[in-house]
Amino acid sequence: MGKSRKKRTSPVAALMMFLFFVVIVGGVFLFAIARPTATDEGIDVNFVLHVTPTPVPTPTPTPEPTPTPTPVPTPTPTPVPTPTPVPTPTPTPVPTPTPAHVAVELPYLIQINKKAQIVTVYTLDEDGMYTIPVKHMICSSGYRHGKLPDGLYPLKTKYEWKLMLDGTYAKYASRITGYFLLHSVPYESKNSNDIFLYKYRQLGENVSSGCVRLLCKDAKWIQDNCPEGTPVRVVTGEEMPELKQQLLDAIPELVKGYGWDPSDPDPENPIHYAEPDATPEPTRVPWVTPNPDQYDWSKEVKRD
Repeated sequence: MGKSRKKRTSPVAALMMFLFFVVIVGGVFLFAIARPTATDEGIDVNFVLHVTPTPVPTPTPTPEPTPTPTPVPTPTPTPVPTPTPVPTPTPTPVPTPTPAHVAVELPYLIQINKKAQIVTVYTLDEDGMYTIPVKHMICSSGYRHGKLPDGLYPLKTKYEWKLMLDGTYAKYASRITGYFLLHSVPYESKNSNDIFLYKYRQLGENVSSGCVRLLCKDAKWIQDNCPEGTPVRVVTGEEMPELKQQLLDAIPELVKGYGWDPSDPDPENPIHYAEPDATPEPTRVPWVTPNPDQYDWSKEVKRD
């Protein structure tokens, strides 16, 4: 026997069956979710559809940036002014009474050291004695010490030019006693440009006939600062090598072609060697007068 063929289901029948199935399932679902309510009129069926909402995600808040704090400037302290110290008042010193000023007619004493060939000028101390040396001068005195005797003589007449016994001339001469004078190095004539050059170079040696030769500047200083009556003390004395060498080194050099003493303060001197005079004031005690006890005048030398 042959196998019977299976009958094919038509597409329409299949569709109808599917729709029927959907209706049955839908009815069951609706009944299951319905909430029947009993009333006088019968049973009232309410259908409540529960819809679970899709949860909305909570938005994450955007963090706000932390504001950077504005720096508060540290206030600069106002400087407190330092109080100005009040100076302690200095008491006004009571001035020491000054003795009445007495003009000093004879502020200096001239001492001639024949052995050392140095002339020293002294001024007064507080007791009125000539003990303070203020000036030293190189000199040339007599080749025989006894020519000008030791002693104390008042200074006498002054001369701008003086004719000497040997026919030479001396400038800025001041008489000591007799024929003995303090004066410049001799000149051949009464002309400031005519000095004996070799005699100028002999300063510091015992070579004169008895007078005391000096640099022009020193002879002129005596004329200008030592009035007549100034005591002149002549002593044989002692050697003073260190001081003498200093004075010799300070003698101005002669200038070739000129017969002038370079130290001569004569305004016409073309080679005047001007050096500052460090001689102090005539006396540091101007109200003191010379003490007469120191004067023991010697006998004057006669002019033969």
